Amino acid sequence: MGDVVDPKNARSEDYRAVLKEIAAGGKCPFCPKNFRWHRKPLLRRYGRWLITEAAWPYKNAKFHFLIIGGKHTDKVQRLTAVDFHDILFLLRWAIKRFGIAGGALSLRFGDTAHTGATVRHLHFHLIVPKLGRRGKALVVNFPIG
Repeated sequence: MGDVVDPKNARSEDYRAVLKEIAAGGKCPFCPKNFRWHRKPLLRRYGRWLITEAAWPYKNAKFHFLIIGGKHTDKVQRLTAVDFHDILFLLRWAIKRFGIAGGALSLRFGDTAHTGATVRHLHFHLIVPKLGRRGKALVVNFPIG
């Protein structure tokens, strides 16, 4: 399976420590049988995908969800129309359930040296920024690279 996590991309020391523990075991933390490191409950499953809150949300995020595939891959070219249907279902569910007026859906794929990701298991980030005093969204830094 290769390196499944990249601790050098962690944004906090506690997250880096968890990633080092995961790396030592060589198991993907987002594969269903290894999901014990995730600190948040699963919110919903649909098809081969699930949605959960991010355990380490980005600064200035009102909501930060992860939509995670149930089958391990880091290759976006392996996603099918069925996968995108399931992802869209979970996205629409979250928008309705949490009253999301706007946000971003992001995906990193492939080598973490290029992406800045910490986990090499395809997952989408649904990020909704907090609003500042004047009703303008605060910046959420989603690093790529």
